Amino acid sequence: MSWNSFLETLSKCPEYGLTSLEAEVVMCLQESQCPTKSELLEAYIKSYSTIEEEAFTQRLKNIYKKFQIVGKGHKLPQLYKRLNEQYLQYQKKDIFFSEIGLNYIYPNFPRDGFGQAIDNLISLDNPEYKQVDILQTFAPNLNDYCDHLIRCLQNGVQVRILLAWPYSEAAKLREEVLRRYANSSIGDEINIQDYVIANLETLEKIIIVSDTSRFIEIKLYDTLPSLAIYRAGRYMLAAPFLHGLLAINTFQLEFTLSSANQFITQTLQNDFELMWQVARRFHPDPNQNWRNDLKILFTS
Repeated sequence: MSWNSFLETLSKCPEYGLTSLEAEVVMCLQESQCPTKSELLEAYIKSYSTIEEEAFTQRLKNIYKKFQIVGKGHKLPQLYKRLNEQYLQYQKKDIFFSEIGLNYIYPNFPRDGFGQAIDNLISLDNPEYKQVDILQTFAPNLNDYCDHLIRCLQNGVQVRILLAWPYSEAAKLREEVLRRYANSSIGDEINIQDYVIANLETLEKIIIVSDTSRFIEIKLYDTLPSLAIYRAGRYMLAAPFLHGLLAINTFQLEFTLSSANQFITQTLQNDFELMWQVARRFHPDPNQNWRNDLKILFTS
């Protein structure tokens, strides 16, 4: 597939949701080198039509947002680098499988990208995808998304959190593995019981600040999970629980849930739903001493 055909295919992918005008901007990117913004504007005017710089800048901002290009630094080189990496991966046909919804592989958890994916749900019209799901033993990065989740709850976005019951054998096994195999000081400091409780305290604060618990469900499981899953609408990240690393510190598979072939994404979603069924509801009620209830959750 040629570079232009690749860009055309990418522009039509539903997970990015580019408008026809935004797709025109993407089509002006050349394979040979990353252009400056002014060079890209010049190429656009030459290929399509005259446009004011302010309007062109706004289209670029929309493109960055839809491709999850967030954070500090110049974003046009970041976009160009990502598109080139995807194109090379596609050409090699080894890890880029767009037909099964695999978009990208990150070396570790894309903090800003997932936050942006959550925020995108607030203005989403389709209620089918207006949902956030998190499956972890404990979520070391939960505090990063407090404000995002508060906005979700205040805007009717459904949030489901699945964590390990901190007194479970699964939690003890995971802690033992990390203590034994994790490098640096992580293994020595790990205490999953304390970390899950800290997550529940964070969720308690989110409920208090958002002033609603209507759209949030929390469950704890007493079993062994296969993958950590972070989902926001059509956007999903999945990572394995390796012996020597926290799940957020290893590679992350980025999927879209609207691909033509949903064998892998549907399998991951089914696994989440199965764990959701066997887990038990737990509500860190700000008005109750829920820590005592936590200890006996699976004893009856």
